[in-house]
Amino acid sequence: MAVAGLAVAAGSASTASNTVQASTAGYGSSTITGATATSLKYTLSADGTTITAADLVFTGNLTGRTVAAGFGTGALTTCTLAAYDSVALTTGASCTGYTQATASSTTFNVAVS
Repeated sequence: MAVAGLAVAAGSASTASNTVQASTAGYGSSTITGATATSLKYTLSADGTTITAADLVFTGNLTGRTVAAGFGTGALTTCTLAAYDSVALTTGASCTGYTQATASSTTFNVAVS
């Protein structure tokens, strides 16, 4: 009986599916000065060929500080800070307005001052 239940469960698991858009982030490294980031998540264009935004989560309270970010050797642009999360002890930052090609993106730089 247990074997039959296992076979049914395995069959159900193998028929489940997820739809994930094909894309390449193209990112090779990230340099962050002035703070410690715990996560970095890119937002891609509908066709997955362009990075349009980046969301970061930093350890600690960055209230009153400035976060700026950009790709490659391009100028850094100012990001918008979220309110400090005193439960998780983190501060989020949203960086928007990018038109970085995913295929040629190799470096994402962040500065916190």
